Amino acid sequence: MSRAAEEVLEFNSLREILRRYTTCALGRRSVEQFAPVSERAALEAAFALIREAIAYLRGGSDLGFGSLADPQEWLARLEAPGAVLSPAELLDASSLLDTVVWLKQSFRDDAAKLPLLAARAAALADLRPLVASVRRAILPNGEISDDASSELKRIRANINRARDTIQKTLRQILRARGEEPGEDYVTLRNDRFVIPVRAADRRQVQGVVHGSSATGQTVFVEPLEAVELNNRLVQLAEEEAAEIARILAELTERLRMELGPIKFAAAAIAEFDSTFARARFAREFNCALPEFPAGTEQKCELKLEAARHPVLEDKLRRQGRAIVPIALALGGNETVLVISGPNTGGKTVALKTVGLAALSAQSGIPVAAERAQLPLFDRVLVDIGDEQSIAADLSTFSAHTLNLKAMLEAATERSLVLVDEIGTGTAPEEGSALAVALLEEFRARRCLTLATTHHDRLKAYASTAPGVLNAAVEFDEVNLRPTYRLLVGVPGVSSGIEIARRLGLPEALIERARAQLAPETREAAALIAYLHRSRDELEEIKREAARQLKQLEEKRRKLQTEWVERQRQRLAELERKFAEMGKQYEREISSAVEAVKDRDLRAQLEKQARRRMVKVRAEASQEADATIVAHLGESQQDLGVAPALPPQEVVRPEQLVPGVRVRVRGLGQPVVLRRRDESSAEVEAGPLRMKIPLDDITAIISGEAAAQHAGRRGVSPYAPTGERPGRPSGSGITVHAQPGEEPAGDEINVIGCTVEEATRRVDKFLDGAALAGKPRVRIIHGHGTGALRRGLAEFLAGHPLVEKFFAEEADRGGTAVTIVNLKP
Repeated sequence: MSRAAEEVLEFNSLREILRRYTTCALGRRSVEQFAPVSERAALEAAFALIREAIAYLRGGSDLGFGSLADPQEWLARLEAPGAVLSPAELLDASSLLDTVVWLKQSFRDDAAKLPLLAARAAALADLRPLVASVRRAILPNGEISDDASSELKRIRANINRARDTIQKTLRQILRARGEEPGEDYVTLRNDRFVIPVRAADRRQVQGVVHGSSATGQTVFVEPLEAVELNNRLVQLAEEEAAEIARILAELTERLRMELGPIKFAAAAIAEFDSTFARARFAREFNCALPEFPAGTEQKCELKLEAARHPVLEDKLRRQGRAIVPIALALGGNETVLVISGPNTGGKTVALKTVGLAALSAQSGIPVAAERAQLPLFDRVLVDIGDEQSIAADLSTFSAHTLNLKAMLEAATERSLVLVDEIGTGTAPEEGSALAVALLEEFRARRCLTLATTHHDRLKAYASTAPGVLNAAVEFDEVNLRPTYRLLVGVPGVSSGIEIARRLGLPEALIERARAQLAPETREAAALIAYLHRSRDELEEIKREAARQLKQLEEKRRKLQTEWVERQRQRLAELERKFAEMGKQYEREISSAVEAVKDRDLRAQLEKQARRRMVKVRAEASQEADATIVAHLGESQQDLGVAPALPPQEVVRPEQLVPGVRVRVRGLGQPVVLRRRDESSAEVEAGPLRMKIPLDDITAIISGEAAAQHAGRRGVSPYAPTGERPGRPSGSGITVHAQPGEEPAGDEINVIGCTVEEATRRVDKFLDGAALAGKPRVRIIHGHGTGALRRGLAEFLAGHPLVEKFFAEEADRGGTAVTIVNLKP
């Protein structure tokens, strides 16, 4: 892509916007290097990283490197042999390495959710020992720590002792002269300890003068007794400087040995920062990650939905204004788009929006659009703006012509061509003829071409030539302002005379101008205006239809929600009445039994009544479930929420096996077959179970059909109606497969049964065992079923055939059983 194209399309301004979303110098430098490329793999990898960064931001987290200094200078010095980094530069290097450690830890637990970012972080070298060495040697303020080396610690200890000795000696001299030394009497001049002496008494102190006060009344003398001590102090200072230089050189060399991993880490941080900058930009400007169609053939389309020019949008936002997005599709058999309309209507902005979208996508930058599908262009060729030059003796027309000549020489079938005001700068007839010839050449080369114009001949050409589309930028002639909408499929009108009238030109002058128009021009303008009105009417009809459809859908959902609530309330009321009836029946039985005076007879009646009550409750529950399921099925069909199922094959008896899903006459939903005998079957619909005649089973639901049905419904059709107390609950159907007949042996397994089912089966089993003369039987019911254990215990305690039953014991790998002794 040429630099001129980047400048015209304001790609540099887009880089500046992205720079605002970076957090460190490395990221800003990376953004400055963004440039369009044509390698699909590299672009897809970049956008995959951006996609994960957007997901990371949506999770409420952020990633920034604001405290990281620019490493460019010290990295360059590190590459120079013999160069030694300063303490500040070493601290900057350790800060970068600390960032690497933090980065690795930040994504350590996100490998599953953010695999690409986590892999980038995991690839960084672990340089914590090097960081520890630098931090141990250099304090945060840049000073070298005493612990940097044992030699440095020894030298500094000697320096401290030498200073104490000098100061002690100088204070003794001051006392010998009859002066009381204060804290500020012993001072430094030229890095040597001295004492202040009045100028008049200078000869009383033998030593070296190192300076005087501003008034000249005091001189600073280094007594002869302190000369040797100061010399020793200077020598120790030199040794300290040499040791510090050695330490810095050693640390620098250690960094130089890890230069490769350090540079890799700096590049990775730059990539992370620029990636998250683009993610923040995408979030702020509601951008889309572009799609690149497979292959390089030009049949691939350019599609933009709700596309905006981000630089213009950023400017309008600061002014409190909103941008108007555009949408267009180009490619396949239609490769040329001719945009017409009034000045200031948005024609040039449309060209720049498409061009900048192409540059953004191929530079790894999200596109400011709701959706963006673009081919990979080898060139973006642009002729926008006035390129006249007095110095080069070029007129506007000459400059445009030379630019178009260069574009023709460079254009291929993989190029994007953008031409603003094609054919202007010369006589309209000649300009339009030249423009048609140019567009025909670009069409023949199958370039994707967008051109703007005011020439009616180009509008007519776009209406009749194959592979060429018209488009218009809309202008509100009533309010005298552009709407900036791009209408693909209709030509635009310049509206120059109407705009002039609205701006206040005399009416007589306007009428004379209208009279000068050719009849065919007036007819064409009237036809275009009619097309625009028709398009507006069709769009209004579409909007109204969409609005009504939305209202109908909301009403349907509301009705369905109300229906579900009504059914739930009805079921709750039915269950409440059923429970009350059961309690009333038990009270009446208890009253009748209490009236019996004979104790043995009364006990026997109580046991028989309890057994009979269990059976009646189970039978009544089955009848109620059948009624409820039938009612729900009919109601759903009346409401229209029961989906139509495809026709099934005739049911064969061998197909009716426990666990299969079947359709039952009168029910709108499939149910699960639990067991069957010769004439009837027990089925389960959500939490409801019932017995039905075999003839009522109309079809078997295959595995595929069942999966499709479940996919349409999403949950069990009966799940919204509430859960029945004491029943299994869940979003789907629970199947308990059981044998069709009770076992004839000495044990029965009731694991998975409800209390009613278990007591009914155990009752039949005990009858059979008593008739067979069995003295003892076993009931297997498993652990963790407290309700079942209690229900069985209560049932066995009142059973007339049970002499006694033992406490539960572990058997068969921990399965709980109850041992029952039968009466002889």
